[in-house]
Amino acid sequence: MSNSASSPEQPKIAPEACGLAVAAEFLSDRWVLLILRELFYGVGRFEDIRTELQIPKSVLSTRLADLVDKGLVEKQPYKPEGGRTRYSYHLTKMGGGLAVTFLALLEWGNKHLDVPGPEVEAVEKGSRRSLRVMVVDGETHAPVPLRDIRLAWKQN
Repeated sequence: MSNSASSPEQPKIAPEACGLAVAAEFLSDRWVLLILRELFYGVGRFEDIRTELQIPKSVLSTRLADLVDKGLVEKQPYKPEGGRTRYSYHLTKMGGGLAVTFLALLEWGNKHLDVPGPEVEAVEKGSRRSLRVMVVDGETHAPVPLRDIRLAWKQN
């Protein structure tokens, strides 16, 4: 896959007009990615996220507020027995749409980087069989090899 201007069928894409560049800017903070990871795992209470990530409270509070403002996360009130109202955080449809991206990053990191400790992989809940991310044809759902992928202007 390339964005080479030498190919007549490849559009020249300016960085500000590229969905990947815009998404990278949108998610450009390490803490944001890790907070979203915890939410994917089902960890949604502020204190649980803070404990899992060992993140300063002020940083977590700021990042969660930003994720809520951007529409990736929603906060829901809950009240522990005898306690004050607190909030848990959950992915919105927009935030959940990053699942395949996160699984692809996980797969890539496991394959190409020196990840300390045991590898984490995505598995199907019932069978516990390993899952893999792949690119498929939008109509036939057949796998498409990387060498056959080109960028093109979307047809409406």
